[in-house]
Amino acid sequence: MSTKFKNLRNDLEDLEDGSGLEFGSDASVPEHSSGSKIANYILLFAFVATLLFYAGSKINMPTFDVNPIESFVQELNQPDEDLLNRMGAWMEEMGYGALTQEQLIDLRAEGVTATYTSQIRDVGYTEVTLDELIALQNADVSGTFARMMKELEYELSIQDLIDLRNADVTAFFTSNMMDLGYTMEELTKENLIRMRSIGVTHQQAENLMNENGARLSVDELIRYRISNQ
Repeated sequence: MSTKFKNLRNDLEDLEDGSGLEFGSDASVPEHSSGSKIANYILLFAFVATLLFYAGSKINMPTFDVNPIESFVQELNQPDEDLLNRMGAWMEEMGYGALTQEQLIDLRAEGVTATYTSQIRDVGYTEVTLDELIALQNADVSGTFARMMKELEYELSIQDLIDLRNADVTAFFTSNMMDLGYTMEELTKENLIRMRSIGVTHQQAENLMNENGARLSVDELIRYRISNQ
C-alpha cells in the first residue's frame, strides 16, 4: 500500500476519533469552525477517490459488448441458409464453382447477388469475374445501365462501364444527347466523361442549341459550362 494512501487513512481515522465531523448534530457550531469542516470534507473526498483508484488498479474488469443492439441487427440481417444455398447453386451453375457460405455472404454484403450476376452476364459479359462484379456494384453499374448502353450500340468493357458510372454518365443522358443530333463519334466514352464530370446536361445542350440556332460541339459545351460555373 502506498505511503500516500496510508497517510490518508490515518488522517481519516483521526477525524473519526475527533469531533470534527458531526453529521446530523443539532448543536450550534462556531463560525470559525466552518473552514475546518470544509477542509475535512475535502480530505474525506480525497481519501475515497484514492481508495477507488487503488482498488480499480488491482482488479481487471471484464469487457462487455457496449452495443448489443447493433450486434442483434447485424445478426438479423444475415441471409438465411436456404437463401445462401440457392444463391450458391445458381452461381455454380453460371460457372463460379462451389462458393463457401462465407464467400456468398461477402458477395451479398457488396451487393452482388445471383440475380445481379445473371443480369450482367445476359448483356454479354459472360466472363465477368467475382472481383469485377464487386467493382461494378461499387461503381453503381446496374444491369439496366449495361443493357441500355448496349442497345445504344456501345461496345464497352467492364472497366468502361465502371469509368462511365464513376463520372455519373447515364444511359438517359447519352440517349438524350443522341436525340439532339450528337453522334457516337462525338459521344465517345472520353467525351461523355468530360461532359458529365463538369456537369453538362442535355437540357443545357438543348437550350444552347435553341439560343444559337445550331448545335454546339462537345468542346463548345464544355467551354460554356466551364465559363459559367
